[in-house]
Amino acid sequence: MNISTPSAATASPAAKIRIDGLSKTYGTFTALEPTTLDVQRGEFLTLLGPSGSGKTTLLQMVSGLTPATSGRLSIDGENWTDRPVHERGMGLVFQHYALFPHMTVEENVAFPLKMRNQPADQIRAAVAETLEKVQLDKFAHRFPRELSGGQQQRVALARCFVFRPEIILMDEPLGALDKALRETMQLEIRRLHREFGTTLIYVTHDQEEALVMSDRICVMNHAKVEQLGTPSQIYSDPETIFAATFIGHSNLLQGTLAGTDDQGNTLIRTAAGTFAGRMGARDADAGAHALIVRPERVSLGAATGPGMNELRATLRDVVYIGSDNRLLLDLPDGTEFTLRRDPGADIGAEIGQEITVHWPIEAGRVVS
Repeated sequence: MNISTPSAATASPAAKIRIDGLSKTYGTFTALEPTTLDVQRGEFLTLLGPSGSGKTTLLQMVSGLTPATSGRLSIDGENWTDRPVHERGMGLVFQHYALFPHMTVEENVAFPLKMRNQPADQIRAAVAETLEKVQLDKFAHRFPRELSGGQQQRVALARCFVFRPEIILMDEPLGALDKALRETMQLEIRRLHREFGTTLIYVTHDQEEALVMSDRICVMNHAKVEQLGTPSQIYSDPETIFAATFIGHSNLLQGTLAGTDDQGNTLIRTAAGTFAGRMGARDADAGAHALIVRPERVSLGAATGPGMNELRATLRDVVYIGSDNRLLLDLPDGTEFTLRRDPGADIGAEIGQEITVHWPIEAGRVVS
């Protein structure tokens, strides 16, 4: 069974990595359903999902650390399914930096080049160039214990990039860092990827990290692909309820399909009323349905023209988060509905009062 989604990449001769029906089972437990997708040359693809979604299993099968139960892995058109990990020549970066404590920064970064028997003068030049790119040239003679967590991660990145692998695989490499340092390193990895033009597959459960860094995101859940697309596609046009709620915050109005309006928009009947929205890419008859609306697309007040949805709800709380205020509303059936408002803007209502909100029809996505 091929479970690639309708938005998954179609077969392309230019694909650097082709994953064709790869799966992994352990007895009766399925770690990854048969999965098919292409990774283009020089692309930054992020595998995003919660624990147990299959993302690390897929990465490890690409690396060769885990043998596939079925399917085929091709690199540049050649079958690599059974090729040993030491013959794949891929760069690997994990959450635990695995630096050699008895070696200096310079020696750690030089290690993969020495293992490949490169000439000493070429090693010195490559190490110096790479340490400069990760801004560690002044720390070349320090030992890992003398570095901060962020500096140690830079060493791990330098050790990976120094031998110019065509493919780099990263599994939660920033998981041990604090928020500020994670954000800095996200931009650093993105910059290095662009400079070196490497094909990179990155595993994370952090949605913001995926949106910031990726060319495309592969959202995974329950050992299969939920959606594959650009960050903008994943955020603005989710294809499933899971994709919509896992990436960013969404208002979720569950209901049943009620036909279409005069403009061809899909109508969905919910406990809060009947609303119009754009139908997602998935089968309209499949499973339960919901209207997804992002909080930043919702405005206070009644709709003033056509092409708008409108509802009334009770203002339960206003939460200040710096960049904006989050208005938390309660619908009659107990569903929470959220919108964002500029901190300096007047809300025009007190806690406990009923208010009216509206949003453009095109801002709502009907998914299943």
